[in-house]
Amino acid sequence: MRSHYRQAMDSLSLSPEADARIREKLRPSKRRIRLRPAVVAAAAVLVLILGTTAMASGIFYHDIPDAIAQSLEPIQLSSTSQGITMTVQSATVEDGMFTAYITMQDEQDGERLSQGVDFYDSYRINTPYRASEVLSGYRPLGYDEQSGSYGFLVQIQAKDENGRTLDFSKDKFTFSVRQLMLGQTKSEPELFLDWSSLPMEPQTEQKYCLGVSHQEGYEKPQRYPDGTADFLCPGTMDVPVTDGVAITAGGFLDGKLHLLLRYDNYGPDNHGWLNLISPDDGREDITKCVSMNYREEDGSKYNELIYDVTPEDLEGRTLSGRFTTGGYLLNGDWKVTFSLTEES
Repeated sequence: MRSHYRQAMDSLSLSPEADARIREKLRPSKRRIRLRPAVVAAAAVLVLILGTTAMASGIFYHDIPDAIAQSLEPIQLSSTSQGITMTVQSATVEDGMFTAYITMQDEQDGERLSQGVDFYDSYRINTPYRASEVLSGYRPLGYDEQSGSYGFLVQIQAKDENGRTLDFSKDKFTFSVRQLMLGQTKSEPELFLDWSSLPMEPQTEQKYCLGVSHQEGYEKPQRYPDGTADFLCPGTMDVPVTDGVAITAGGFLDGKLHLLLRYDNYGPDNHGWLNLISPDDGREDITKCVSMNYREEDGSKYNELIYDVTPEDLEGRTLSGRFTTGGYLLNGDWKVTFSLTEES
């Protein structure tokens, strides 16, 4: 689930509820919401604005917003699995929002973390009994060379079935992670396409649509009753974007530019995007207005990007992108139980 993330919160994700399955059989089921990176800016309760690190009590290896750093209570409890130590450095609960500063430190080989770490939607915390929605997100704080640690700022909020924020228990918290994603590669490719070669009526085919995102003011593409949608037929183009990613089709439909990306199956969470660059000042001035995707049986993923731009407006424009690809998953069992004081 993952992301991806990036804006104020780099990634939003679903908190797993495996440990609550038995209890949930005895009460109404809880609905958990996983918000993707595109939703982060709209989730005001999860917005973090980075600033300089405040010199509050506790240990800070990474830049944390001053207001948050000053409210955090030192915890400094750790759990080690697979040679990697997770430490809850500090945490707090304010107005129903749980916030924690988490670090990961490699006890064996620091190179595993230096390229970046992702929780891959595998982190959770025990939530109030009446919670029906859980909004959870985290912002990677980067790798600190001096301490050899990778940092995260995690925020979790629980709401009841009426959308009201719930207070967390003041007794004990258990923050756990069961899977890390490591070794991913980030790239920022720049591409030039011969726009005049793109067909005005490209061939399409129906594929089961796994997900759609769209900017405000644009409608979602039509999906048929069986969950399928019209995608460009792949294979009419083969323009490499980065390792494992290529533009495999392009053209114009209903007055909009469509580009179909193919992601080879060589990473657990390959993702990225392409924006159009102005020929005047070299800035990204046209972003996708709609994105939809599907998968094939061989594991490859297809992502169709749609831009509200005419063929005439494309003259002289290039493409610039940001992609995260490759990597591997590391299963583990990181778990820290701690308490907060009444004043937190």
